[in-house]
Amino acid sequence: MNSKVPVLLLLFFSLIACSPKESSDFETFSNEWELVILDSIQVDYLGTVGGGDFRNGKGVFFNFQENKLIEFDANGKILHESSYPKDGPGKVQYPTQLRYTQDGKLFAASFMGWLYELNPDLTLKQEIKLPFPSQAHDGGGFIRNLEHWNDSLISYYPGRDGANPYDPHFFRDHFLLEKIDPKTGGSVPIIKIPTTSRYSTDKYFERPWIQFGINGNILHMALSNETMVHTFDLSNGGSYINTVDFKPSKFLDNGEQQEPYQYISRKRMLDGDIRQLFVTQKGTVIIFLEGIEEEIFIQNELNIPKNFPRYKDFQNQILKIILPDSSLSNEIQIPYRIGRFMNIEELDKPFYALRDDDYLGEEQDYITFYKLQLVKK
Repeated sequence: MNSKVPVLLLLFFSLIACSPKESSDFETFSNEWELVILDSIQVDYLGTVGGGDFRNGKGVFFNFQENKLIEFDANGKILHESSYPKDGPGKVQYPTQLRYTQDGKLFAASFMGWLYELNPDLTLKQEIKLPFPSQAHDGGGFIRNLEHWNDSLISYYPGRDGANPYDPHFFRDHFLLEKIDPKTGGSVPIIKIPTTSRYSTDKYFERPWIQFGINGNILHMALSNETMVHTFDLSNGGSYINTVDFKPSKFLDNGEQQEPYQYISRKRMLDGDIRQLFVTQKGTVIIFLEGIEEEIFIQNELNIPKNFPRYKDFQNQILKIILPDSSLSNEIQIPYRIGRFMNIEELDKPFYALRDDDYLGEEQDYITFYKLQLVKK
Protein backbone atom coordinates (compact mmCIF):
# COMPACT_ATOMS: atom_id res chain seq x y z
CA MET A 1 0.00 0.00 0.00
CA ASN A 2 2.71 2.49 0.98
CA SER A 3 4.74 1.66 -2.12
CA LYS A 4 1.96 3.12 -4.26
CA VAL A 5 2.04 6.56 -2.57
CA PRO A 6 5.03 8.03 -4.51
CA VAL A 7 3.47 6.88 -7.77
CA LEU A 8 0.13 8.50 -6.93
CA LEU A 9 1.82 11.71 -5.81
CA LEU A 10 3.83 11.84 -9.03
CA LEU A 11 0.66 11.37 -11.09
CA PHE A 12 -1.15 14.05 -9.06
CA PHE A 13 1.56 16.70 -9.60
CA SER A 14 1.84 15.81 -13.29
CA LEU A 15 -1.87 16.45 -13.75
CA ILE A 16 -1.61 19.82 -11.97
CA ALA A 17 1.34 20.86 -14.14
CA CYS A 18 -0.59 20.06 -17.32
CA SER A 19 -3.98 21.39 -16.24
CA PRO A 20 -5.72 24.20 -18.22
CA LYS A 21 -5.97 26.32 -15.07
CA GLU A 22 -2.20 26.44 -14.71
CA SER A 23 -1.85 27.46 -18.36
CA SER A 24 -4.47 30.18 -17.89
CA ASP A 25 -2.68 31.51 -14.82
CA PHE A 26 0.55 31.80 -16.83
CA GLU A 27 -1.24 33.85 -19.48
CA THR A 28 -2.87 36.08 -16.86
CA PHE A 29 0.44 37.06 -15.30
CA SER A 30 2.49 37.22 -18.51
CA ASN A 31 3.89 40.64 -19.38
CA GLU A 32 5.03 39.57 -22.83
CA TRP A 33 3.10 41.38 -25.58
CA GLU A 34 3.24 41.78 -29.33
CA LEU A 35 1.80 44.37 -31.72
CA VAL A 36 -0.36 42.88 -34.47
CA ILE A 37 -1.66 44.58 -37.63
CA LEU A 38 -5.25 43.38 -37.98
CA ASP A 39 -6.33 45.38 -41.02
CA SER A 40 -6.13 48.81 -42.61
CA ILE A 41 -8.63 51.43 -43.67
CA GLN A 42 -8.37 54.10 -46.36
CA VAL A 43 -9.82 57.57 -45.96
CA ASP A 44 -10.53 59.11 -49.35
CA TYR A 45 -8.63 62.31 -48.70
CA LEU A 46 -5.36 63.65 -50.06
CA GLY A 47 -3.34 65.73 -47.61
CA THR A 48 -1.18 65.72 -44.52
CA VAL A 49 -2.14 64.62 -41.03
CA GLY A 50 -0.91 67.06 -38.38
CA GLY A 51 -2.71 65.75 -35.31
CA GLY A 52 -5.69 63.60 -34.48
CA ASP A 53 -7.72 61.43 -32.14
CA PHE A 54 -9.91 58.31 -32.34
CA ARG A 55 -12.58 57.27 -29.87
CA ASN A 56 -15.89 55.42 -29.79
CA GLY A 57 -15.71 54.30 -33.40
CA LYS A 58 -14.72 57.53 -35.12
CA GLY A 59 -11.60 59.55 -35.72
CA VAL A 60 -10.65 63.11 -36.59
CA PHE A 61 -7.45 64.58 -38.00
CA PHE A 62 -6.07 68.01 -38.89
CA ASN A 63 -4.78 69.12 -42.28
CA PHE A 64 -2.28 71.92 -41.70
CA GLN A 65 -2.12 73.31 -45.25
CA GLU A 66 -5.88 73.81 -45.44
CA ASN A 67 -6.48 74.60 -41.74
CA LYS A 68 -9.13 71.89 -41.93
CA LEU A 69 -10.54 69.00 -39.87
CA ILE A 70 -11.75 65.70 -41.32
CA GLU A 71 -13.83 63.21 -39.32
CA PHE A 72 -14.16 59.57 -40.41
CA ASP A 73 -15.56 56.27 -39.15
CA ALA A 74 -13.98 52.86 -38.60
CA ASN A 75 -14.64 51.93 -42.24
CA GLY A 76 -12.81 54.98 -43.57
CA LYS A 77 -15.98 56.84 -44.58
CA ILE A 78 -15.69 60.62 -44.24
CA LEU A 79 -18.39 61.88 -41.86
CA HIS A 80 -17.64 65.60 -41.76
CA GLU A 81 -15.14 68.12 -43.13
CA SER A 82 -14.69 71.70 -41.99
CA SER A 83 -12.26 74.43 -43.05
CA TYR A 84 -11.74 77.47 -40.83
CA PRO A 85 -10.83 81.10 -41.43
CA LYS A 86 -7.63 82.18 -39.71
CA ASP A 87 -8.94 85.69 -39.12
CA GLY A 88 -12.27 87.37 -38.52
CA PRO A 89 -15.53 85.86 -37.23
CA GLY A 90 -15.44 82.13 -36.59
CA LYS A 91 -11.68 81.93 -36.82
CA VAL A 92 -10.01 78.70 -35.69
CA GLN A 93 -6.25 78.74 -35.94
CA TYR A 94 -4.40 75.45 -36.32
CA PRO A 95 -6.42 73.08 -34.07
CA THR A 96 -3.67 70.46 -34.01
CA GLN A 97 -4.47 68.77 -30.70
CA LEU A 98 -7.84 67.03 -30.78
CA ARG A 99 -9.63 65.22 -27.95
CA TYR A 100 -12.96 63.47 -27.95
CA THR A 101 -14.68 63.20 -24.59
CA GLN A 102 -16.34 59.99 -23.48
CA ASP A 103 -19.75 61.42 -24.38
CA GLY A 104 -18.65 62.51 -27.86
CA LYS A 105 -17.78 66.19 -27.45
CA LEU A 106 -14.74 67.41 -29.34
CA PHE A 107 -12.19 69.90 -28.00
CA ALA A 108 -9.13 71.25 -29.76
CA ALA A 109 -6.01 73.22 -28.91
CA SER A 110 -3.81 75.20 -31.25
CA PHE A 111 -0.06 74.77 -31.08
CA MET A 112 -0.11 78.51 -30.32
CA GLY A 113 -2.30 77.94 -27.23
CA TRP A 114 -5.85 78.77 -28.31
CA LEU A 115 -8.59 76.43 -27.07
CA TYR A 116 -11.79 75.52 -28.90
CA GLU A 117 -14.96 73.47 -28.54
CA LEU A 118 -16.41 72.15 -31.81
CA ASN A 119 -19.93 71.12 -32.81
CA PRO A 120 -20.74 67.56 -33.96
CA ASP A 121 -20.40 68.73 -37.60
CA LEU A 122 -16.93 70.21 -36.76
CA THR A 123 -18.09 73.83 -36.99
CA LEU A 124 -16.89 76.13 -34.23
CA LYS A 125 -19.06 76.10 -31.10
CA GLN A 126 -16.90 78.42 -29.01
CA GLU A 127 -13.40 79.65 -28.38
CA ILE A 128 -12.47 79.10 -24.74
CA LYS A 129 -10.73 82.22 -23.46
CA LEU A 130 -8.75 82.23 -20.23
CA PRO A 131 -8.01 85.39 -18.20
CA PHE A 132 -4.39 85.31 -19.41
CA PRO A 133 -2.77 84.32 -22.72
CA SER A 134 -0.67 81.21 -23.13
CA GLN A 135 3.05 81.87 -23.46
CA ALA A 136 3.70 78.56 -25.25
CA HIS A 137 4.14 79.05 -28.97
CA ASP A 138 5.18 75.62 -30.14
CA GLY A 139 4.14 72.00 -29.79
CA GLY A 140 0.91 70.32 -30.70
CA GLY A 141 0.10 67.65 -33.22
CA PHE A 142 0.18 64.23 -31.62
CA ILE A 143 1.65 65.44 -28.32
CA ARG A 144 -1.00 64.67 -25.71
CA ASN A 145 -1.36 67.56 -23.30
CA LEU A 146 -5.08 68.28 -23.54
CA GLU A 147 -7.61 66.08 -21.71
CA HIS A 148 -11.15 66.19 -20.31
CA TRP A 149 -12.03 65.34 -16.70
CA ASN A 150 -15.27 65.88 -14.73
CA ASP A 151 -16.60 68.63 -17.05
CA SER A 152 -13.23 70.39 -16.97
CA LEU A 153 -10.43 70.65 -19.50
CA ILE A 154 -6.95 69.82 -18.27
CA SER A 155 -4.41 71.63 -20.41
CA TYR A 156 -0.76 72.55 -20.63
CA TYR A 157 -1.41 76.28 -20.84
CA PRO A 158 1.60 78.12 -19.35
CA GLY A 159 1.46 81.85 -18.79
CA ARG A 160 -0.22 82.36 -15.41
CA ASP A 161 1.42 85.30 -13.61
CA GLY A 162 3.58 85.86 -16.69
CA ALA A 163 5.43 82.54 -16.31
CA ASN A 164 7.80 81.88 -19.19
CA PRO A 165 7.70 78.19 -20.26
CA TYR A 166 11.10 78.62 -21.94
CA ASP A 167 12.81 79.56 -18.69
CA PRO A 168 15.23 76.74 -17.76
CA HIS A 169 13.62 76.40 -14.32
CA PHE A 170 10.00 76.78 -15.39
CA PHE A 171 9.23 73.15 -14.49
CA ARG A 172 10.65 73.61 -11.00
CA ASP A 173 9.05 76.94 -10.16
CA HIS A 174 5.52 76.82 -11.57
CA PHE A 175 2.37 74.77 -11.77
CA LEU A 176 2.45 72.80 -15.00
CA LEU A 177 -1.23 72.46 -15.94
CA GLU A 178 -4.49 74.37 -15.78
CA LYS A 179 -7.90 72.93 -14.85
CA ILE A 180 -10.31 74.94 -17.00
CA ASP A 181 -14.07 75.45 -16.95
CA PRO A 182 -14.91 75.42 -20.68
CA LYS A 183 -18.15 77.36 -20.07
CA THR A 184 -16.53 80.35 -18.38
CA GLY A 185 -12.81 80.16 -19.14
CA GLY A 186 -12.10 80.22 -15.42
CA SER A 187 -9.15 78.09 -14.38
CA VAL A 188 -7.04 76.98 -11.46
CA PRO A 189 -3.41 75.81 -11.62
CA ILE A 190 -2.63 72.18 -10.78
CA ILE A 191 0.30 69.71 -10.80
CA LYS A 192 3.74 70.50 -9.47
CA ILE A 193 6.77 68.55 -10.62
CA PRO A 194 7.68 65.91 -7.98
CA THR A 195 11.13 65.67 -6.43
CA THR A 196 11.66 62.37 -8.28
CA SER A 197 12.24 64.43 -11.44
CA ARG A 198 15.59 66.02 -12.11
CA TYR A 199 13.68 69.15 -13.22
CA SER A 200 12.79 69.81 -9.58
CA THR A 201 16.43 70.82 -8.96
CA ASP A 202 18.44 73.93 -9.83
CA LYS A 203 20.46 72.05 -12.46
CA TYR A 204 20.22 72.64 -16.19
CA PHE A 205 18.93 70.07 -18.65
CA GLU A 206 17.52 69.97 -22.16
CA ARG A 207 14.02 71.46 -22.39
CA PRO A 208 11.42 68.64 -22.37
CA TRP A 209 7.87 68.31 -23.68
CA ILE A 210 5.01 67.50 -21.28
CA GLN A 211 2.56 64.71 -22.05
CA PHE A 212 -0.20 63.33 -19.85
CA GLY A 213 -3.31 61.19 -19.80
CA ILE A 214 -6.10 60.52 -17.32
CA ASN A 215 -7.75 57.32 -16.12
CA GLY A 216 -10.54 57.85 -13.60
CA ASN A 217 -9.21 60.45 -11.18
CA ILE A 218 -5.54 59.66 -11.76
CA LEU A 219 -3.41 61.79 -14.05
CA HIS A 220 -0.25 60.20 -15.48
CA MET A 221 2.42 62.63 -16.68
CA ALA A 222 5.79 62.25 -18.39
CA LEU A 223 8.50 64.61 -19.53
CA SER A 224 9.78 63.60 -22.95
CA ASN A 225 13.45 63.08 -22.02
CA GLU A 226 13.06 61.34 -18.66
CA THR A 227 12.28 57.63 -18.26
CA MET A 228 9.62 58.19 -15.61
CA VAL A 229 5.85 58.47 -15.40
CA HIS A 230 4.47 60.47 -12.46
CA THR A 231 0.92 60.04 -11.14
CA PHE A 232 -1.35 62.55 -9.41
CA ASP A 233 -4.81 62.42 -7.80
CA LEU A 234 -7.13 64.96 -9.44
CA SER A 235 -9.83 64.30 -6.82
CA ASN A 236 -7.38 65.62 -4.22
CA GLY A 237 -6.30 68.80 -5.97
CA GLY A 238 -3.69 67.06 -8.10
CA SER A 239 -1.67 65.73 -5.17
CA TYR A 240 1.35 63.60 -6.05
CA ILE A 241 1.03 59.80 -5.72
CA ASN A 242 4.13 58.10 -7.09
CA THR A 243 6.66 57.73 -9.90
CA VAL A 244 7.46 54.66 -12.00
CA ASP A 245 10.61 54.33 -14.09
CA PHE A 246 9.78 52.38 -17.25
CA LYS A 247 13.46 51.31 -17.53
CA PRO A 248 14.11 51.27 -21.28
CA SER A 249 17.07 49.19 -22.38
CA LYS A 250 18.31 52.18 -24.40
CA PHE A 251 17.33 55.80 -23.92
CA LEU A 252 20.16 58.25 -24.59
CA ASP A 253 20.53 61.39 -22.50
CA ASN A 254 23.09 64.18 -22.81
CA GLY A 255 22.77 64.81 -19.09
CA GLU A 256 23.35 67.86 -16.95
CA GLN A 257 24.48 71.00 -18.76
CA GLN A 258 26.78 73.68 -17.40
CA GLU A 259 24.61 76.60 -18.45
CA PRO A 260 21.04 77.12 -19.72
CA TYR A 261 19.97 76.88 -23.36
CA GLN A 262 22.84 74.73 -24.58
CA TYR A 263 20.56 72.42 -26.61
CA ILE A 264 23.05 69.61 -27.15
CA SER A 265 20.47 67.18 -28.51
CA ARG A 266 20.12 67.54 -32.32
CA LYS A 267 23.46 69.35 -32.47
CA ARG A 268 25.91 66.52 -31.80
CA MET A 269 23.69 63.63 -30.64
CA LEU A 270 20.01 62.78 -30.23
CA ASP A 271 18.33 62.24 -26.88
CA GLY A 272 15.84 59.48 -26.29
CA ASP A 273 12.32 60.83 -26.66
CA ILE A 274 8.87 59.84 -25.43
CA ARG A 275 6.77 60.41 -28.53
CA GLN A 276 3.33 59.43 -27.24
CA LEU A 277 1.68 58.47 -23.96
CA PHE A 278 -1.68 56.70 -23.60
CA VAL A 279 -3.35 55.96 -20.27
CA THR A 280 -5.86 53.11 -20.02
CA GLN A 281 -7.54 51.26 -17.20
CA LYS A 282 -5.23 48.25 -17.58
CA GLY A 283 -1.95 50.01 -18.22
CA THR A 284 -0.05 53.04 -19.48
CA VAL A 285 1.45 52.77 -22.96
CA ILE A 286 4.66 54.61 -23.76
CA ILE A 287 5.99 54.98 -27.30
CA PHE A 288 9.55 56.24 -27.44
CA LEU A 289 12.62 56.65 -29.62
CA GLU A 290 15.98 55.45 -28.33
CA GLY A 291 18.16 58.34 -29.44
CA ILE A 292 21.39 58.36 -31.51
CA GLU A 293 24.96 58.22 -30.21
CA GLU A 294 27.32 61.14 -30.80
CA GLU A 295 29.74 59.26 -33.06
CA ILE A 296 26.99 58.04 -35.40
CA PHE A 297 25.26 61.42 -35.32
CA ILE A 298 28.38 63.35 -36.33
CA GLN A 299 29.59 60.84 -38.95
CA ASN A 300 26.27 60.99 -40.77
CA GLU A 301 25.83 64.77 -40.44
CA LEU A 302 22.46 64.32 -38.77
CA ASN A 303 22.46 67.91 -37.54
CA ILE A 304 21.72 69.07 -41.11
CA PRO A 305 17.97 69.47 -41.77
CA LYS A 306 18.04 67.54 -45.04
CA ASN A 307 19.28 64.51 -43.06
CA PHE A 308 16.59 64.63 -40.36
CA PRO A 309 14.57 61.89 -42.15
CA ARG A 310 17.59 59.59 -41.68
CA TYR A 311 17.10 59.52 -37.92
CA LYS A 312 14.96 56.43 -38.51
CA ASP A 313 17.98 54.58 -39.91
CA PHE A 314 19.88 54.77 -36.62
CA GLN A 315 17.38 54.30 -33.78
CA ASN A 316 14.40 52.11 -32.95
CA GLN A 317 10.82 53.08 -32.21
CA ILE A 318 9.70 51.17 -29.11
CA LEU A 319 6.41 50.51 -27.29
CA LYS A 320 6.38 49.57 -23.61
CA ILE A 321 3.55 49.14 -21.10
CA ILE A 322 3.45 50.01 -17.39
CA LEU A 323 0.89 47.70 -15.74
CA PRO A 324 -1.26 48.88 -12.80
CA ASP A 325 0.98 47.06 -10.31
CA SER A 326 3.99 49.00 -11.75
CA SER A 327 5.39 45.91 -13.47
CA LEU A 328 6.72 46.41 -16.99
CA SER A 329 6.06 44.68 -20.28
CA ASN A 330 8.68 43.62 -22.79
CA GLU A 331 9.88 46.19 -25.32
CA ILE A 332 8.06 45.97 -28.65
CA GLN A 333 9.85 47.37 -31.67
CA ILE A 334 7.40 49.28 -33.87
CA PRO A 335 8.11 49.16 -37.62
CA TYR A 336 8.56 52.63 -39.05
CA ARG A 337 5.84 52.02 -41.62
CA ILE A 338 3.57 52.54 -38.60
CA GLY A 339 3.50 56.25 -37.86
CA ARG A 340 1.75 58.17 -35.12
CA PHE A 341 -0.92 56.43 -33.05
CA MET A 342 -4.34 58.08 -33.04
CA ASN A 343 -5.27 56.81 -29.57
CA ILE A 344 -5.25 53.70 -27.41
CA GLU A 345 -8.53 53.47 -25.49
CA GLU A 346 -7.92 50.07 -23.84
CA LEU A 347 -5.15 47.47 -23.93
CA ASP A 348 -7.57 44.75 -25.09
CA LYS A 349 -9.27 46.88 -27.75
CA PRO A 350 -8.12 47.53 -31.36
CA PHE A 351 -6.80 50.98 -32.18
CA TYR A 352 -5.53 52.93 -35.18
CA ALA A 353 -2.25 54.44 -36.30
CA LEU A 354 -1.30 56.44 -39.35
CA ARG A 355 0.63 54.58 -42.06
CA ASP A 356 3.84 56.46 -42.88
CA ASP A 357 3.73 56.59 -46.67
CA ASP A 358 6.77 58.89 -46.76
CA TYR A 359 8.81 56.19 -45.06
CA LEU A 360 7.45 53.56 -47.45
CA GLY A 361 8.18 55.82 -50.42
CA GLU A 362 4.60 55.56 -51.67
CA GLU A 363 2.32 58.30 -52.96
CA GLN A 364 -1.40 57.62 -52.62
CA ASP A 365 -4.60 59.52 -53.30
CA TYR A 366 -5.90 58.54 -49.87
CA ILE A 367 -4.73 58.31 -46.27
CA THR A 368 -4.22 54.87 -44.75
CA PHE A 369 -4.64 53.95 -41.11
CA TYR A 370 -3.54 50.60 -39.71
CA LYS A 371 -5.92 48.81 -37.37
CA LEU A 372 -3.72 47.41 -34.59
CA GLN A 373 -4.05 45.24 -31.49
CA LEU A 374 -1.79 44.57 -28.52
CA VAL A 375 -1.85 40.83 -27.82
CA LYS A 376 -0.38 38.91 -24.89
CA LYS A 377 1.99 36.17 -25.96
